[in-house]
Amino acid sequence: MLARSLVALLALLALARFGRADPKAKAVDIKPFRDKLVVLKDANGGIYVVANEKDDDAHVFYGTPSGKTLVLREQLLDGPRSWDGDSWSVTTQAPRVEYPFQGHVEKRKDGSFRVTCGQKVDAGLSEITGEKAKDILDKAQFLTTAYFYRAYLLARDDRGIYYYVDILRDQYGGSGHRVFIGKKGAMKQVPLTDVASDTAGEVFSTKTGDLRLVRTVAKEGGETKTQAQWIRGEKSSELISLDVYMNNPLIYRDLGVYKVSGAICDTF
Repeated sequence: MLARSLVALLALLALARFGRADPKAKAVDIKPFRDKLVVLKDANGGIYVVANEKDDDAHVFYGTPSGKTLVLREQLLDGPRSWDGDSWSVTTQAPRVEYPFQGHVEKRKDGSFRVTCGQKVDAGLSEITGEKAKDILDKAQFLTTAYFYRAYLLARDDRGIYYYVDILRDQYGGSGHRVFIGKKGAMKQVPLTDVASDTAGEVFSTKTGDLRLVRTVAKEGGETKTQAQWIRGEKSSELISLDVYMNNPLIYRDLGVYKVSGAICDTF
């Protein structure tokens, strides 16, 4: 009986460490900057709520009405902001579009607004003012980003099997890796059983094998390179390590790991 209880306890501890459920988005209090918010709308019905004052932090929220509730997700800011008189621009992450994987919400010199996504989308936005804007700010749910995780590792073998690891973003705890393996568009999460990390790299142990990362430093220039291996039993396979940033669209769109992102450019 004691042995069974111990086994159950160890299983629960492993689940808490490696099998935790996705975190929940947190409510964002807009009261400190509510009077600085601009409410905008695109032709698809998307709502943008933006604050971009020079001497204050920027805030960008986006969402599309669904039923009776309008959920506006906080956007991850990326890159510099700019101002030119009354005109301004604020940049957000848009990992599903082409390089440099950014979206922009802008107020132009003529007083009009627009959203741009990469190099292909340039769409006008109309401003919502008065009671309609107040009604949106009063009734909408303002939540933190739907990107709970950030990319940590991407590799593949010569048969097109991808190996992907992500980790919780700092605002959601900053720990808790997940491992996904499979063909593009058919990735499956593989339960973790252990994670070993030291100066030489990391080993992500799963029920089906170990994903080993070995970091080596080149003799010239001090360039750090990452080597990846998939180890199953006595068999070891070298993997091609891929840059996670330059493969943003592959990770956040094509692999199929992330179904919903809530980013401003996803609907274009």
